[in-house]
Amino acid sequence: MQDQLRQFGVQPGWELDHCPIVSAGPESAGGHVGPTELKIQPGQILHIDFGVNQDDYCSDIQRVAYFLVPGENQPPVEVQRGFDTIVRAIQEAVAMMEPGVAGKDVDALARRIIVEAGNPEFKHATGHQLGRLVHDGAGILGPLWERYGDTPNYPLEAGQVYTVEPSLAVSGYGQMSTEEDVMVTEDGAVFLSQPQTKLILK
Repeated sequence: MQDQLRQFGVQPGWELDHCPIVSAGPESAGGHVGPTELKIQPGQILHIDFGVNQDDYCSDIQRVAYFLVPGENQPPVEVQRGFDTIVRAIQEAVAMMEPGVAGKDVDALARRIIVEAGNPEFKHATGHQLGRLVHDGAGILGPLWERYGDTPNYPLEAGQVYTVEPSLAVSGYGQMSTEEDVMVTEDGAVFLSQPQTKLILK
């Protein structure tokens, strides 16, 4: 992926030493981490977080895959259920996004879907603004936690770009999260790339 940055003449969305962020399996640390000695094994979720800076604007997306165990022809039920829950949370959150809606309300919807599916509450915001920096702008799709201050109360505005990235952990398999970039328009939000709606199987 870093070779392709050079081939296309673009810059990484954040520091090159951990762009992309790659994690696999339940022992991988979540969040913004650098490379480790862990190796991908069958029966693990592979999670990739990658961003590009092109013409002074950034992208920031995540994708997930599952590595089949020999003899498997589909993922375990709990892995597929986790993926389907993430997709539903993202799709419903994006459908709610339009000018005037508060970021905290988008977060509450996505968070409720994750929790009602039997998962612990994730420990980060559902999304952040995206622009000349990966974390840009003032608003956030987040809960009213102290660390976010008043930013979850800010209303969405047409022309803003946000990530939408709820997450959950599938016990024994690893982190499940996709991340989509969307733009708020007068008529709602639109995806800026093809959203992941099918789990990649390897």
